[in-house]
Amino acid sequence: MRKPLSVKQFNEYVKSNIKHDPIFQRINLIGELCNVRVNNYHLYFSLKEGTDIIDAVIYYYEDKDISFDFSPGKEVIIRGNLSFNNYSSRLIIVASDIEDVGLSKEFKEFLKMQEEFKAKGYFDIENKNPIPKLVKKVGLITSKDGAAIVDFLAMINSRANDIHIYLDPVKVQGDQAEDLVAKAINRLDKLGLDVIVITRGGGSNEDLASFNQRKIIEAVHEAKTPIISAIGHNIDTTLIDYTSDLSLQTPTEAGSYLIADYIDYEKFLKEKFVRARSKIQSTLDMRSLSLKILESKLENSSPRKLIDDRLKDLRSVNKNLDMAMKSLLTYNGTKLNNLTHKFDYLTKLIDMRKNQIEINFDGTNIYSAHSFKIGDEFDLVFSDGKLKARIIDG
Repeated sequence: MRKPLSVKQFNEYVKSNIKHDPIFQRINLIGELCNVRVNNYHLYFSLKEGTDIIDAVIYYYEDKDISFDFSPGKEVIIRGNLSFNNYSSRLIIVASDIEDVGLSKEFKEFLKMQEEFKAKGYFDIENKNPIPKLVKKVGLITSKDGAAIVDFLAMINSRANDIHIYLDPVKVQGDQAEDLVAKAINRLDKLGLDVIVITRGGGSNEDLASFNQRKIIEAVHEAKTPIISAIGHNIDTTLIDYTSDLSLQTPTEAGSYLIADYIDYEKFLKEKFVRARSKIQSTLDMRSLSLKILESKLENSSPRKLIDDRLKDLRSVNKNLDMAMKSLLTYNGTKLNNLTHKFDYLTKLIDMRKNQIEINFDGTNIYSAHSFKIGDEFDLVFSDGKLKARIIDG
């Protein structure tokens, strides 16, 4: 049995064979320019033919005398050497020269289709369906294994809402993506949803190429359900972005857009609740004040209050009568005592005067019977009156 090679041995073998093979060191290659980007002074791009693609690089691009417009869609011829990267196990052409051949056939067909859709009004704003507020039923077309579904659902679940997701998982890139996405749009369009979201993570132009395909664009345009496309980052634009009713940049942004109304509605409900609570509290305060006034009036006019007031008056009258009676009794007792003392005094005086009879004769009190003679007239003075008397014998 042959001894296995280590990873390093295998990579070095591939790299050595590529380096020493003259075919790989004098490459003259034609293809459509795509995926152009600059990174650390180096210009990276790709050449494609249909679904086949190969990467290329021009190192220290800015230091070289290359006057060329690297616009995607051009067909170009590059010359250079094939290189193998041990770290990434990646084949890349190190280009030394590039020649513009013109627009590729594939890109010309894309531009023709774009103009066709534009002429038919696929991109016109007036033909777009409005996205409803506070959506509840949302169709989602994306790959079940991609990060897009995680980002989208994470944003949807970040706020309380009443959204239900109807997932139709499909491939979003590759040969079958055009048919699968178009069929998914048709299926979800029949479910009476509020909106359909077509999303995927960002990628190269070639990764997003499916969303420039005719079947998908026509399915989006013909759908009765409003459609949101969110299939790349802000640098990526495809025909579906122009055709959809709303174009957003990322799955996260699509989720954020759908729950924004719920956030605003939550704020609206909180403000309305505060206003309602304030109004209710104000009404309660007024009702409480009215009740207190009514309670006071009821208390003042209630039979019990009237009885209590009358009892209070009676107790006051009774107390005053008691005091008056006591005062009168005291006064009458005192008066009676005074009269008793006077009566006793008069009684004594009468008793004393009963023992005294005053005889007045010619203005002189007489104290002896020998002072009179027969025929004399005199006054007998008693305590209770006076009598005239005359001596007839003696």
